[in-house]
This record gives sequence, C-alpha cells and structure tokens, in this order.
Amino acid sequence: MLLTADNYGSHHAKLTQQRAGELGIEFVFIPPYSPTLNAIEPLWKSLKRDISPEIYEDEDHFREFLTETFLQLSHRVSFAADWIETFLPYIQRLR
Repeated sequence: MLLTADNYGSHHAKLTQQRAGELGIEFVFIPPYSPTLNAIEPLWKSLKRDISPEIYEDEDHFREFLTETFLQLSHRVSFAADWIETFLPYIQRLR
C-alpha cells in the first residue's frame, strides 16, 4: 500500500518507518513546499473558509463545529478525485 506524505518529521521517524514496513505501507514523499501535490490542502482551505466567519461560545463549541465541518468536507470525494485526475492520471480509481 502506498501512502502519500509530506515531509513532516514524524513521517521520517525510524519508529514510523519501522511500523509502516510491518503494516506493508510504503511512503511516497512529496517535494517540500509543494502544497498542490498534497491532496489534503484543498480540504484545509475549505475548512478554514467555513470556520473563519463563525463566533464560538467556548472551546467545546469550537471543537464540535470543527469536527463536524471536517467530517462533512472530508466525505466529499471531489477533493481526492480532482487530485488524482491531475497528478495520477494513470491510476485506475476503485469505486
């Protein structure tokens, strides 16, 4: 199994790499400072857009709204589909 990852330090950590190997996961690291190659970036952009205009009663309300918004956005296939069509045109999508 391939997992696309950015260059965050914990992704390169020896323990992470060891556990990934045990699970049959191979990391494909995107080049540094390449947000267009990172499929999660459009989701973060939408999440920031949706949570910015809100006023939150307290930390719990903020966490609840953030979680619900993230889950709603992450279920939209379009984020991954657009990224796959742009950067991985030869990969056959499973539906």
